Amino acid sequence: MSSDVHALLARLPGFPVLAGQRVRLRGPGAADADGVFALFSDPAVMRYWTSVPMQVRAQAEGKVEEMCTEFTHRDRIHWLVTERRGDAVIGSCSLFRFDARRRLAEIGYALRSDHWGRGLATEAVSLVLDWGFHALALRRVEADIDARNDASRRLLARLGFQREDPPRPRFIAGHTLADAEVHALPAQAWQARGR
Repeated sequence: MSSDVHALLARLPGFPVLAGQRVRLRGPGAADADGVFALFSDPAVMRYWTSVPMQVRAQAEGKVEEMCTEFTHRDRIHWLVTERRGDAVIGSCSLFRFDARRRLAEIGYALRSDHWGRGLATEAVSLVLDWGFHALALRRVEADIDARNDASRRLLARLGFQREDPPRPRFIAGHTLADAEVHALPAQAWQARGR
């Protein structure tokens, strides 16, 4: 089987659905606009993002269309996270910036603030990492986070990511210039965890 990331992405028969013990990750659809708006309009969720919280539902409709288009072009796989027992959107997780030559991708994630502290983000990110390392034969996954985001740093550390670069000014979070940290997880380190 070819290990070319773009070839493997192109051969996906449909949007990959991932299921864990408590969460399910699926593709976006027009009916998800309310859930996407609830997620990305929450100031607590968006505190360390490079974009400001959504203000109107139409922004969420546009975001869902963008997610669908990005998957069609295989530029980004943007899963919506739901609880296993229901289908309401509680978060998102994505793989993007695929580098075929180095077989790496970047990961991003968000979880509604009323679901924080339950380990759901860790489970969702784990599912995406496992899928990326196996289905796409990735060698490495990176996360670029705001250096002030302690919760994100702890999540990445739990999953075996290591900080690679010292923080550097890079993000505009809201209206503030913020330092960014690059965290990386090689495939060997993930496999060594018994995944």
